[in-house]
Amino acid sequence: MTQDLQTGFLKRLFGGAPKAPLPEVAPAADPAPPKPRLGHEPALHAMLARQILDAHLRNRHQLLDRAPTDFRTAGPEETHLLVLAMAAAAHADGELDATDRGRIRSRLRTSSLDEEARTELERMVEEPQCLEELVRRIDSPRLAARFYAVSLATVDKNAPINRSYLRYLAQRLGLPADLVVRLNRQMGLRL
Repeated sequence: MTQDLQTGFLKRLFGGAPKAPLPEVAPAADPAPPKPRLGHEPALHAMLARQILDAHLRNRHQLLDRAPTDFRTAGPEETHLLVLAMAAAAHADGELDATDRGRIRSRLRTSSLDEEARTELERMVEEPQCLEELVRRIDSPRLAARFYAVSLATVDKNAPINRSYLRYLAQRLGLPADLVVRLNRQMGLRL
């Protein structure tokens, strides 16, 4: 009996289901059109959609920058935003110390900005930045990931207040949890 059920299921799945005799019904004034037979198409579409989604999720890391904290690949506007992101992260614990300044300057030296623009950004780093204004300027998931990565590279990862800031920032940026975990591991942080 099990074999008959499997055979019947396979026939229905691939469009060869036996037709059951229809009971005789008096003809209605307006007969409904017969329902179209979909056969195996819905099952195939669902399987293909699942495979495409799985492949995208497995390979999503290829869409991100290999070194999200490297400013050599960033344009002037992006560099400006990322440096301000670093400044906001550095000020998150209430003070900007020499270590934070050094981290920001070392990243800024790798940028393609001219000396005047670098000096202006270094001056802006000294002032606390409004995180909400900076987050509103983010226009892509890639830039959001870089914003988080440079913030992570700036702060002391052992300080509880900085960990809280990073959790808030990841949530505010709408970053997927798997991406946050990967960036944290890449920068040596286990939350």
